[in-house]
Amino acid sequence: MSTDTAPGPAPETPDPSRRRGRLRLAAGLTGGAALLAGALFWVSGGWDAWRHDGALDSACDGTLAAGPVRELVGGAEVTADIRRDRIGSWWQCRVTEVDADDADDADDGAGRIDLRVTVSEAGDRLFDIDASRTDAPLGHGWTGGFAFDPDRENADRGDATATLLLDCRGKRGGGLTAEVRARTDRLDFGRPEARARLTAVLTGTATAYARQTGCEAVEGGPVTEVGVSATAWDHEPFGTVSGSCAGIVDAATAGRWGVRTAVETAPGPKPVEGCVLGGLRGAPLYEFTASYGAGLDWATRERLEDRTDDRKGDAPDGGYLLWAACPGGTKRAAYTVSTPGRAYETSELALDHPGLRAALQRFAARSAQAHGCGLPGTGRVYDAG
Repeated sequence: MSTDTAPGPAPETPDPSRRRGRLRLAAGLTGGAALLAGALFWVSGGWDAWRHDGALDSACDGTLAAGPVRELVGGAEVTADIRRDRIGSWWQCRVTEVDADDADDADDGAGRIDLRVTVSEAGDRLFDIDASRTDAPLGHGWTGGFAFDPDRENADRGDATATLLLDCRGKRGGGLTAEVRARTDRLDFGRPEARARLTAVLTGTATAYARQTGCEAVEGGPVTEVGVSATAWDHEPFGTVSGSCAGIVDAATAGRWGVRTAVETAPGPKPVEGCVLGGLRGAPLYEFTASYGAGLDWATRERLEDRTDDRKGDAPDGGYLLWAACPGGTKRAAYTVSTPGRAYETSELALDHPGLRAALQRFAARSAQAHGCGLPGTGRVYDAG
C-alpha cells in the first residue's frame, strides 16, 4: 500500500539584498571587534611595547644584535641610540630602559638597564679597553675576555665587561677593538646564561658594525658558555695547573722558587692574559702578563717602552720584558714577568734571573703562537698606530 506525500513548499530563493545586509552586519561587527581589540591593545601599552620591540631591529643603524638584547633583558622595554666622540675615534651603541628616570644619569645602574657597546679602529691610541689577565676567555674562536668577579656583593652582580679584538681580512694592519659594559640591578652575571647573552650582544653588534664599515672580520662561533674572572681566592696547587700557567716552569724550578700555588685562567686568546705563581697560601711571587693591542693601556705602554731602552743585564727586581709583532689590528704585544713586593722588601729567596727570563720566553712564545704573532724578543716593536 502506498501513501502519497504532498510536495513541500518550493525552496525559498535567497534575497541578494538580505544577504548583502548580513555580510555588512558581520563585517561591521568584525570591524568593531577589531577596533575594540586595537583600542584595548593601545590602552594596555601593547602598541608601545610592539613599537619599541620592533625598533630594536633597526637600532644603531641596524648593527645592534637585537635578538640577544631581547633575551638578555627579558620583558623590559629598552631603546637604543648612537654616540660618537667629536673626532670620530670611537662609536657607541647604548641600550637603556624606556622611561627610566633621568636616563642620562643611569651610570649608577640603580633600577635600570644600561648596556654600552663601544667599537674603535684597532691601534687607536685614545681607546684602551678595560681588560685584565684574570678575565675569562670567550673561546669559541673569538679573541676576547669576560670580566665578572663571582665574589661580588649582590648589589654589583649586574655589572660586567666583555672585550673583543677583531681582525679584518685583506686589510693591512686593519682591525677593530670592541667592548660591552653592562650596569644594572636587573641582571645577575653570576648566571651562565646571562654571561652568554651579554657576549652575544657584543659579538653580534661588533661584527655587524664591521660589515657596515667594510671590515671582513674573522668571526668565531656562538658563545654557549663563558667563565668568570679568576681571583686570588682561586689559587690551586701548582702541580694541577692546566690553563694559562701550564708549562711555564717545571716542578724542580718551582720548588727552588718557593712556588706552591697558582692562579690561572682557562686557555684561550684574549686581549690580556696572565698567570700568577704563588706561595703556600696563594701569596703572589711571580706574575706573568701578556697584553695585546688595545689591551696594553697608554700609561703602561709608555713605561714599558722606556724600560726597553734602559734595561740591560739582570734586573734587580726580577722584572723582564719581551715584545712581539702581531698581524691585523693587534699590531704588537708586550710580555712581562714581575715579582710583587721585591722592589720594597727583602725576600729570603734569591732571584733566579736566567730561570725567570727562560720562563717568560716560554710563556710569551705559547701566547704569541695562539694569537698568530711572531716570536717574542727583547727588541722593541714599534706601533705606527
